[in-house]
Amino acid sequence: MADNMWQSRAMMNAASDLEMTRREPLVALDVLMYPQEENPRNRIAPDVLVAFGVGTDSRLAYPTWMEGKPPDWVLEVASPATPPSDLRHKRRTYAEMGVPECWLFDPMGGLFPPGQPRLQGLKLVAGEYIALEERFLERGPRVVRSAVLDLDLRAEGALIRFRDPATGKDVPRRLGVEAVLRRLEAERKAAERGIAEARVKRKAAERRFAEARARREAAERGAAEARGVELEAAFQRALQSRTPSSEDPP
Repeated sequence: MADNMWQSRAMMNAASDLEMTRREPLVALDVLMYPQEENPRNRIAPDVLVAFGVGTDSRLAYPTWMEGKPPDWVLEVASPATPPSDLRHKRRTYAEMGVPECWLFDPMGGLFPPGQPRLQGLKLVAGEYIALEERFLERGPRVVRSAVLDLDLRAEGALIRFRDPATGKDVPRRLGVEAVLRRLEAERKAAERGIAEARVKRKAAERRFAEARARREAAERGAAEARGVELEAAFQRALQSRTPSSEDPP
């Protein structure tokens, strides 16, 4: 989970921009990945993951044996609370899982060792990650090409920008951080309304069931009482038919 606004903004903007790309990948924020079915304790949550060809439906988690593949691309956003050893551990884990590209981003600056760029792209080669080279666009900034995403990436302030080389333009930023937050809040409220409505419907159904049961039990009692009256009347008639009349001979 993000522990500061630089990290959360970088994560949400990256996820929002990636959802706008032409290839329509699955994009997930901080979703747990499980690489081994037999070991549920072995799990890891990238800040952002991208997977192609697995559908875009929401998921509770990303078990690789069910999805049929590891993610194609992961992003880790550094923060002061993230020790370098954590990033190294995650890199090793992603390499072992076979994630083709792992990206690292420092939104604040100064969190990576001196001389390392704030945005680093790594590609998997023979089980090890090697750095992707920066290049200069003609009359433009330095970018790093992601072969997996087929996009050029660059650091812009505290955010990552994505450029589509097919159009030469940045991926349109339809949703900013505030819009993402508003969307998430609206989804949360809609979910709460749905839960509240479901509870009301459940209680109404329970009341209807209780009323129907009460009516059935009342009908059963009424039928039993009527049957009792009938049996009592029949019994009395039987007694009367067997009682000697005063006109009968002795």
